[in-house]
Amino acid sequence: AKRSLRRRRKLEKETKQLIKQEELKRLHKAQAIQRQLEELEERQRALEIFGVKLERKLRGESDSGAQDETQMLHEWFELVLEKNKLMRYESELLIIAQELELEDHQSRLEQKLREKKAIDGKSMARVRMLISHSSLW
Repeated sequence: AKRSLRRRRKLEKETKQLIKQEELKRLHKAQAIQRQLEELEERQRALEIFGVKLERKLRGESDSGAQDETQMLHEWFELVLEKNKLMRYESELLIIAQELELEDHQSRLEQKLREKKAIDGKSMARVRMLISHSSLW
């Protein structure tokens, strides 16, 4: 019985360590995603500023010098493509972040379930012990 108890405690300890490791992995991933989102936001802002300047040139609102309109349109379309690419990447990062949140939530629920099972198991053991020591049986 003592060996069984030691094995169970050792298994519980190892399980807790694994859970902690998984939490840390998710935390590191979430931090990396947050950094990527911040970098992405900076790139989007820079593109926006460049886009506004380019749009003004195309409308003739600023000195564009002798720059070819065809070249400016080409730059405009490249800018739009890059902006769309960044938006898709942002969506992917947000989906990954949401997956991490769900994994974390699942882990917490599983931990609560394990704790409830442990409590119920201990309660049942006490009930069995009381019954076995009771004079009624």
